Amino acid sequence: MKNFKLLLIILPLCFIMSACNDKGHSSSAIEPVTTVPVMTISSDSSAVSDCVSIAREETFTCTDKNKNTVKTTYRIPSLKFDTPDALAINSDIQKQFSKPFSEAKEAESNNKSPVYDSIDYDAYINDDILSVIITAEDSGHSLSYTVFNYNKTMGKRLDNEKLLDYLQRDCDDTFSDLKQALEDDYTSKFKYENFPDDYYYQMELTVGDEAVRQSQLFLNKQAELYAVCTERASVGSGEFQVLISLA
Repeated sequence: MKNFKLLLIILPLCFIMSACNDKGHSSSAIEPVTTVPVMTISSDSSAVSDCVSIAREETFTCTDKNKNTVKTTYRIPSLKFDTPDALAINSDIQKQFSKPFSEAKEAESNNKSPVYDSIDYDAYINDDILSVIITAEDSGHSLSYTVFNYNKTMGKRLDNEKLLDYLQRDCDDTFSDLKQALEDDYTSKFKYENFPDDYYYQMELTVGDEAVRQSQLFLNKQAELYAVCTERASVGSGEFQVLISLA
């Protein structure tokens, strides 16, 4: 009987000590920033064709700077829903990319290279969430991304906050993690023995709270959360987009 009572006392202490050890464990500084969502979701690529179709696709034959004949294909998507939010997304896509199509057509007629080497898209279904990512690659091989998230069950377009709410992620914590990951990515690219005068100014523009919250969040094929962020060049006024994992 005494042994049984002693066991009842020891077991709770073991659980408490185990929990304390877990809290005291710290990850290495070189590990990537990760945030595990409360809710786990799975991707269903087979359902994409039921939700998205090709809105416009054209191939342009042009001549590059080396006088080589090249073919450039542009392709943009359309959501297969008739809700006001889905129609608004389709309208935004058409408005944003009508100019590149027109410019490529004009370049083709003048036997010149278009601004973009390619425009294409990917779409992913994760439970209720449809994420569409349109990628444009320019002649310098820089990539720019346009993201749309849509709840196909509710028929609603999702901004960053609504997407995080669906994933049951804390908004402030997620953007705090993103800010740190973006700063790590930025400093890993631009290292100088003598930092230029505008280095810290450009970094602050990159990782400032407003810039971080304007990043475009989406779920990839593996249902991992990613962010499209804008990084400013460490010298001058150039900028480019990068993908940051928050999986």
